[in-house]
Amino acid sequence: MCTLAIHPVWPGLGQGLFLILFVWAGSMHAAQPVPAVWFPDTPTIRHYVWADQPCPGCTALSPRPGWSRMAELAGVSHVQFKAASGESGGHAYSVAPNAVVLSPSALKLDACQLAFLVGHEIVHIAQRHFDEDAIALSVYSGKPAHWTRQGEEAMQLADGNFSLALRVSHLWQQQEQEADWLGALLAAQASECSIERSALAYFRQSGESGGGIAAAHPPSSERIGHLLPFAESAQRLTQREPR
Repeated sequence: MCTLAIHPVWPGLGQGLFLILFVWAGSMHAAQPVPAVWFPDTPTIRHYVWADQPCPGCTALSPRPGWSRMAELAGVSHVQFKAASGESGGHAYSVAPNAVVLSPSALKLDACQLAFLVGHEIVHIAQRHFDEDAIALSVYSGKPAHWTRQGEEAMQLADGNFSLALRVSHLWQQQEQEADWLGALLAAQASECSIERSALAYFRQSGESGGGIAAAHPPSSERIGHLLPFAESAQRLTQREPR
């Protein structure tokens, strides 16, 4: 008859392992802020691997308090903010996996207009629009499932392929509309900016930009029309305690 003997060291190791796992789980939870109750859940789609893309001439930018609050409200643990050296990329754009780039002229905008721009780009990161794009481009290109783990490789499918871009343009337009209204609501709660002072003021001063075949951004007047129904919700959020 064999008796299984447990060495005295094992209980200690087990307790140590449990403690490590407990601390690790706690740190992982702390690293992922709980999004605002009104902010949509993160899509449960495939995660691609994204390399940190170069940003020639960019410099690190210290986030303003409202920007960090918007990231927390969107459930994003970390956003890299960068200042562009010029205006070639427009006022603002996001770069996978978690960077927001702002132009010199954007940084001179009224605080609420700038808050909207930053919120808009944070939504692209929080709602995983980069992964959505990679999936859509792969599907419309007829690629087999899991043909690549690299997000940049999937995005390159659109290079020079106008027909493919046209097929995916409806998704890009939906993403921009989502980023507009959610970005405006983030600016409302985090920076107490009404839609009139943030998004609408920005689009009215920017003129009739956007539009065109396969364009991701519709004309400014159309974007204003999509935002007006959210004005009352934004006003209520401005009265909440910023988180």
